[in-house]
Amino acid sequence: MSKLVKLEAAKTYATEANAIKAFESKFAGRDVRYIIMKTDDGRFFPVGLGEKALQAMVHFHFNVLG
Repeated sequence: MSKLVKLEAAKTYATEANAIKAFESKFAGRDVRYIIMKTDDGRFFPVGLGEKALQAMVHFHFNVLG
C-alpha cells in the first residue's frame, strides 16, 4: 500500500542559501547528505537523508528521510 509523506518544517528560510548555511553550520565536517525543499509560499528548509543523518542527530533540528 502506498503512503504519502508530507514534510512540514518548523523553521523555514527566506533563501536557499540561508537554508544551506543553517544546515552546514550545524553539521560542518560530517558526512551527511541533505536536500533543500521549497514550501508552497516560496520559503526553503533542509532535509537530511539516510542513516548517516539519523546518526548525526539531524532529526533534532531538521526533517530526515531514511
